[in-house]
Amino acid sequence: MRVPIILALSLMCGYSAADEVIEKKWELGLGIGDIYGPDYRGSDEYRNYIAPIPYVIYRGKYIQSDRDGLRGNVFKSDRYEFTFSATATISQKADENKARESMPELGSTVEMGPALNIKLTEQNATNSLLLQIPIRAVIAVTGSERGYSGLVFEPQLMFRRPLKNWEYTQRLGLSFANREYHDYYYSVDQEFVTPERNFFDADGGYSSVFTQVAISRALQIGNEETKLGFFLRYENIGHTAFVDSPLVKTENVWRGGFAFIWVIK
Repeated sequence: MRVPIILALSLMCGYSAADEVIEKKWELGLGIGDIYGPDYRGSDEYRNYIAPIPYVIYRGKYIQSDRDGLRGNVFKSDRYEFTFSATATISQKADENKARESMPELGSTVEMGPALNIKLTEQNATNSLLLQIPIRAVIAVTGSERGYSGLVFEPQLMFRRPLKNWEYTQRLGLSFANREYHDYYYSVDQEFVTPERNFFDADGGYSSVFTQVAISRALQIGNEETKLGFFLRYENIGHTAFVDSPLVKTENVWRGGFAFIWVIK
C-alpha cells in the first residue's frame, strides 16, 4: 500500500496552546500506527498496514521536523515562508496487486523540493489558514524501477483550530504531476498488455482533488507523555490525465488511520 509518511507525521504531533508558549527543541519517542488504504490511487485493492513509528521533532533555527514534515527555512516573515521540504511514501505489498500482475513492482519513494507557505490569518489567531504551494521531485528508492520518477505540484489550503483538548486540521487541495510521475504508476507498455489490460501511455497534468481531516491531542498517562491522532483522506481522480489507464479501477480513493506515540524525551 502506498502510504504517505507525512500523514503519520500529522497524526503524531499533538497541539495545545501551551505548546506555543514552551516549545522543546527536541522531542523523541516511539509509537505504533495503523493505516488502511489502496495500493495506489485508482486501485480497488486495499490493505491494512501496521508498523512502529519513530517520533522525531526538531525545532531548529534553519531545519525543522514536525507535523508538517522535514523542512529547511530559507526565508521567513510574519506572512511568508519559503522552505525546502521533504516527505516520503511507502509501497506496501504493491507487488501483490492483481491489476499490476507481472508488471514492474512499485517502490517506496522520497519527495524533495521547495515550497512557499502563505499565512492567510493573523499571527496569533486562534484559527489558522495557510496556503501551501510545494513542488517536489519524486525518487523511487525501492521497487523494480529506482531513481527519478517525476515531479508533483500540490497547492493546498490548510485550516487548523483547537477543538477542546484536540487539534482539528483540514486540508483541501489539487494535485498535478508531470508525465514521468504518471507514467511510473499508470502507463502500460506493450510487453505488459494482456486481454484484460490494454496499452496505455500516460500524459502529465491534473492528478486529483483531495481533502483530509485529522484530529490529534497530547495525553498524560501517569508520568508518561503520549500523543494520539486519527486521520481520514479522500481523493477523486475523475477527469485526470491518467483516468483511462487500465490500472485505474476506481475514481474514489480513501485512506484512514491512527497513530499512538510514547514521548521518551
